[in-house]
Order: sequence, then C-alpha cells, then structure tokens
Amino acid sequence: DDGNVLRFHVDYFKGGGAPIKPGEALAKQAVVEAILARHDKASNRRRFNALLATASIDDAIAYYDLFKALQAQKQAENGDYLPLNVACIFSPPAEGNRDVAQLQEDLPQEKADNRKEPNRKKEALKAIMADYNRQYGVNFDIGTFDLYYQDVQKRIKDQKYSNSDLPHDKKIDLTIVVDMLLTGFDSQYINPLYVDRHLKYHGLIQAFSRTNRVLHGAKPCGNILDFR
Repeated sequence: DDGNVLRFHVDYFKGGGAPIKPGEALAKQAVVEAILARHDKASNRRRFNALLATASIDDAIAYYDLFKALQAQKQAENGDYLPLNVACIFSPPAEGNRDVAQLQEDLPQEKADNRKEPNRKKEALKAIMADYNRQYGVNFDIGTFDLYYQDVQKRIKDQKYSNSDLPHDKKIDLTIVVDMLLTGFDSQYINPLYVDRHLKYHGLIQAFSRTNRVLHGAKPCGNILDFR
C-alpha cells in the first residue's frame, strides 16, 4: 500500500495432458520450452531479465544443457531466431577454499549438493564458465569464482541500458540459480522469476522479492511463473 514494493502476479504452469499433482516436477524439457515460448512476453520484449530457481546443482546443470541444445536447434531451424543469453551460477566444491566455504554457509542446498560427486559438478561448472568466457570475452575459472559471481551480478544489472547503449550480446537474459542470487541481490530489472523448486516461508518471500522492486509503469508487478 505504501508503494515501496510491487505486488506479485503468480501463474501456475500445468502443461498439457493429464493434470499434474501438486508438487510434481514437470519434465525439464517442457519447462524450457514453456520459458522460451513465454519469455519475450513475460519480460516485456526482453526489457527485463529473469532468474530460473532450480532445486539442486544437478537440476541447474541439466537446465543449462537443455537451454543450450534447444536454442541451437531453434537457430538451425530459423536463422532469424535471437537466442536468450543464458548464464548459470552455483558455488563449486569448497576443497579447502575458505572464501567458498564461508559463502556456502548461506547456501544450504549448494553446500549439501557439493558433498556428492564434487568432481563432476566442478567439471560442469568449468564448462559453463568456459561458455560464459566465450560469450562475453572474459577469462574466469574456478580459482576466480568470486570475480565470475561479481561479473554475473553486474551483467544482470546492466539490463538497465538500452541495446543501443550496450549491445544485447553483452547482457544476460536468464540466469539459472540454485541458492545464489535468491536472497540479498536486488536489481529493478529482474522480472520474471521462473520457479522449479519447492519454496516456503522466508525462502519463498525472499525469492519472489527479487522481482518486486519498483521501477516504472512498464513493470506493474513482480511476475512469477511457477512450475511446481
């Protein structure tokens, strides 16, 4: 009522076919296809950028690979297709790194996930960062993860610039996350939030609130598309 934050608009995506039971995960490919079909409208023709909240590091990796494959297919079928710039961020195994270990104190899901098959997750993160380096002309690796994290945050906030001031290929349209960026990170240009994980209580309000920072009339609400 005081106008300090926006209200939320929440859509629940159920997909086609038989009804889906509450909490049942949709096939990841259906989620990616729905996001690709809806993103331009949900983001006011890419005026805003989005977060995809996933349930685990394994899910984040799978989603990243699916976006990469499906968008390559779309480009092969249609030379005019403009792909979304998709980034993905999750913390690596700490492996004695005090900075990462301290960071993970606020990232309970990522901390737990990194205890299982840490090397596989580390290799996946290396591949994701290599794609990021090629896309943006930077040079980050696991050893400079904190700088990579800062760069992702900066590029999300760079959405405030028009494409004439900063080309689209230097921005991020969608960032796939697990715990990172769902609390404490604010950008007026994040809208919508895609959700494929269970959220409740404080964590739900924190995640949804990434979208409800007041900007102007083109952003009337925090826009949530919930796949759970």
